[in-house]
Amino acid sequence: MKIALPPRRVRTPWGALCWSLFMLYLFIEPYQRGAGWIEWAVTALAFAILVALYTVGLMYWGYRRILRNVCLGVLALAMTFLAYRPSGVILFSMVGAFAPFAVGGNIARSIAAVAGVISIMLLEWWLAYPQLPMDFPTIMAMQTALVSAGTTFVARVNPEIERDHRVAERERIARDLHDVLGHTLSSITLKAELAGRLLDANPQRALAEINDVERISREALNEVRAAIHGYHAGDIRDEFERAESLLGAAGIAVEKRWEPVDVDPARERVLALVLREAVTNVVRHAQAKACRLALYRASDEVRLEIGDDGRGGIHAEGLGMHSIRSRVEAFGGTASWSGAAGTQLIVALPIANLA
Repeated sequence: MKIALPPRRVRTPWGALCWSLFMLYLFIEPYQRGAGWIEWAVTALAFAILVALYTVGLMYWGYRRILRNVCLGVLALAMTFLAYRPSGVILFSMVGAFAPFAVGGNIARSIAAVAGVISIMLLEWWLAYPQLPMDFPTIMAMQTALVSAGTTFVARVNPEIERDHRVAERERIARDLHDVLGHTLSSITLKAELAGRLLDANPQRALAEINDVERISREALNEVRAAIHGYHAGDIRDEFERAESLLGAAGIAVEKRWEPVDVDPARERVLALVLREAVTNVVRHAQAKACRLALYRASDEVRLEIGDDGRGGIHAEGLGMHSIRSRVEAFGGTASWSGAAGTQLIVALPIANLA
């Protein structure tokens, strides 16, 4: 039966393969003794099996069940080769490297697993090579303990990093969906209401508005998919046109100042989403009759301004403004708003990376 694996949580740390190079020590002993081809073949086979198990461990180091099997495989290989040649003692340190991941970074279980591995190694050496001193296996025991201590720390820290990444990704998706859907649903609502009012008086205009509703819905579907996958791009010129259309459908006069500003895609996306969120708030809450939109370059920054003549007022900063501020400040910019005379929002992004 084929076992389905969950999606891999983290990238494979291929750079860690370099740590397998010290296992080439296995070949020093047959070289020094001038061994025959059979011993060379056995040593090469053991090394190939070790590298294969090590590679599997790196590829699936986030999966305990797989790593437990890898540890058992390496342990069996180490015990077999140690019975064949004393140099096999170095293979036990590989078990110590993966054991903490196999038990999820649990300190007590990691210590127990590594202590068991070291005990097996020392006992087998004592039984197989009573005539040899214990210096070398003692050094390897210390190395195994040190390696396992390091990987235990990594195994415990990695889940916390992953949780932080998951939280950040959920917050990003929530901001994108809020910014994308807020504007879109407002557009659909306004155009549907307008089509309803025009249905008897101007059927052709009503049909045009319904067609617009269909088009906006299809665009919203694509934008939601893009936002979830993290590559939602914003074209600031297109967003100005959407904003003007939405404000017009709401019966709000538009004063527009547009100066072409060559910005990098990331900043353009931020500006487009800020404009979308701000205009949506104007339509929903401002009760305005006029709105001013401006985009221009001022000395060392690009500025986006949205102002209306609505009710304004002082109120707590909501999710929309928090989203705007976090996006802008991520690029070293500033976002400020005032409700003294209507609502005025001013966003400034530093000129860095602009042409």
